[in-house]
Amino acid sequence: MKKMLSLAALMAATLVFGTAGTATATLWDCECTLEGSQEVPPNASTATGTGSFVLDDVAGTLDYNISYSGLSSNVVGAHIHGPAPVGANAGVLFGLIPGSPIIGQWAGMSTTHTNLVATGLTYVNIHSNNFPGGEIRGQITCTPVTAVEESSWGRVKQLFR
Repeated sequence: MKKMLSLAALMAATLVFGTAGTATATLWDCECTLEGSQEVPPNASTATGTGSFVLDDVAGTLDYNISYSGLSSNVVGAHIHGPAPVGANAGVLFGLIPGSPIIGQWAGMSTTHTNLVATGLTYVNIHSNNFPGGEIRGQITCTPVTAVEESSWGRVKQLFR
């Protein structure tokens, strides 16, 4: 009888946990190069910067590491803007804390925001006193890296592979 109850409990647990809904996430490797020539309109700033990002389209997160140097004056703002292709301006989607490097995570992204980042319609803009509209800018470009099963059961299984 105990074996039968244990088997029934195991089957019930498998049914509940083993068939939990899953979604497949694509992890995106993204980057940008920041320069004054990418601003709209372009400027003659000699400052430069780089950004590296990892986008998870199911978790709705964008991990970022952005560094820059050589600005002509103090930083007054840093943001991710969109939607905009190269050569166009757009509003702020996400504020960044100025400083170099800027390291953090944009969590709770909407599907619209993850799609904008994945399709290259966002950019990083670093604003300074001398260039309040933006001293350096870099369009974020992404490449899909891998698909990952996203669920509590899927994550547990990943630990044992």
